[in-house]
Amino acid sequence: MNSIISWVGGKKALRSLIYQRMPKEFGRYVEVFGGGGWVLFGKPPGADMEVYNDFNADLANLFCCVKERPFALLKELNFLPLNGRDEFNVLKKYLEKEEFTSEYLREELELAQQNLSGPQFEEIKAILMENAVMNDVKRAAAFFKLIRYSYGSGCTSYGCQPFDIRKTFHLIWSGSRRLKDTVIENKDFEALIRQYDRDNAFFYCDPSYFETVGHYAVEFRREDHARLRDTLAGC
Repeated sequence: MNSIISWVGGKKALRSLIYQRMPKEFGRYVEVFGGGGWVLFGKPPGADMEVYNDFNADLANLFCCVKERPFALLKELNFLPLNGRDEFNVLKKYLEKEEFTSEYLREELELAQQNLSGPQFEEIKAILMENAVMNDVKRAAAFFKLIRYSYGSGCTSYGCQPFDIRKTFHLIWSGSRRLKDTVIENKDFEALIRQYDRDNAFFYCDPSYFETVGHYAVEFRREDHARLRDTLAGC
């Protein structure tokens, strides 16, 4: 199956070549730099253990919500979004600092208190406070839309293309079934490799390309490439 998201550096076009180069048998399959998980989603879940890892907390959280809370995530996405540049910028602010949430929440509460009776205000206050909380599912939904609305899935600039988020609902549901036995991690690659290293473990490593750190939210420096080399050599 396809991944639930497109992602910078995704390996959809190269998956068949990658599969040809994998060992015929292994007990543990570990994607160290998961990204969009295209290689994971395209292979049959034959290993005794599968691990998806990414140091980008928003990616790990999205995959966790798809696996553990697909209905809640679908409910959060279940409306026709504006899909405009303004909404894209609001989503970016929401994921980066949450400042607009507090600002608008305060304004809404002040207006509600001025215009509603005591019981009505308490009722609307409870609703506003609940909606303002950035829980895991809300964050995952915002991140999912940001990917879909952005240019080249880079999450930095608006893609200026119409996209109905509802077209991806089947992907989220299928992704939940595919990930049901997959461990989702959010670790530094060295800690992850040392944790899961066994004689029957196969580590698939697709780190950020050298000198392309500007394309990724998580910086992967020259010394990180050297650290990855040394970590793998010590397996």
